[in-house]
Amino acid sequence: MPSDWTALPESVTTGFAELIGGAFDVAQAPSGIHAEIASTVTGPAGPVFVKAALGELSVRSLRYEMAATRAIDRYPPAALWHFESDG
Repeated sequence: MPSDWTALPESVTTGFAELIGGAFDVAQAPSGIHAEIASTVTGPAGPVFVKAALGELSVRSLRYEMAATRAIDRYPPAALWHFESDG
């Protein structure tokens, strides 16, 4: 079961608010495989799906997933952005 969105450091949620354009609502995904945190986040521009990781192995897994996503141009939907914070 993924961790709750509130487990993220404030620097991450603040950075995310800047990217999404302000205040947002979070609906946690009921399950996930690679991400410790998986949520649908709805902000001023509409909903986006967000994955986040806290531990070193989980962060590494998401980095590999991002690299694979960039190498494939049709699947899955393009990543809008990514960032890393607090190490």
